[in-house]
Amino acid sequence: MKVLVVSDVHANIAALNTILEKEADYDILCCAGDYTDYGIYPTEVIERFRNLKNTHLVYGNHDLHVINTYESGEWRTVEDGKYKWVHYNCERLNDQDIGWLKQLPETAYFEADGWKYGIAHQYDSGYGTIESRYAFDKYWAEHYGTDNTGNRRLIFGHTHRQCVHILGDGMEWLNPGSASYRRPDDPDKTAHYVTITDGEICLKQIPYDRKPQLEKAREFISTDKMMRTEIQDFMFFFGDAKTSREPLEQGMK
Repeated sequence: MKVLVVSDVHANIAALNTILEKEADYDILCCAGDYTDYGIYPTEVIERFRNLKNTHLVYGNHDLHVINTYESGEWRTVEDGKYKWVHYNCERLNDQDIGWLKQLPETAYFEADGWKYGIAHQYDSGYGTIESRYAFDKYWAEHYGTDNTGNRRLIFGHTHRQCVHILGDGMEWLNPGSASYRRPDDPDKTAHYVTITDGEICLKQIPYDRKPQLEKAREFISTDKMMRTEIQDFMFFFGDAKTSREPLEQGMK
């Protein structure tokens, strides 16, 4: 059996489609949240997930932010210079899209190839990780029940850092990384994800077309509407800027 694990797609339909085309033979797909925000195609990403088969999906903190911003209505009257990608996302979503995000659970569970899997967007309210078997068992009991027998894996997103942590025999947690973008200390521009084939974990990276994201950011450079830091983030995530705070012209290639 092949399990495809993605997370933190952030309204990046080009990255998502590239992964799905490469791994079209998956049996189970799970996503650890953040379908929206910091990207330009939230509707398309939601629609793609809505139509996929055999999925286990949870919401992420950016999805909650989008929901709250949309329902508050603040995105309709944002002052120039304070406009963010979350407002851009809200302008493109509708009530049906928000309803789909709202029905997603905080956690999910499934079994495959002799492993029990628990999925959540993040371990705690920040960027913490599970560093001990005690913490693993405690988290599992709180979210998936007190049965701690057998092989167990936890899947998290949020940090955008691709990794596998082995805490002991049959006790592991993994993060597929972000399908969309890296953290400021990582200049890699590929889409990150994980496949688990017959129980074997494989960390993967794949190039995708970043031009649509860059072109949209360029449209805002000549206006005073978008916050400069939001555009600088895009120049780092999807352009050639080496940091997320370089002058805008450095990331325009």
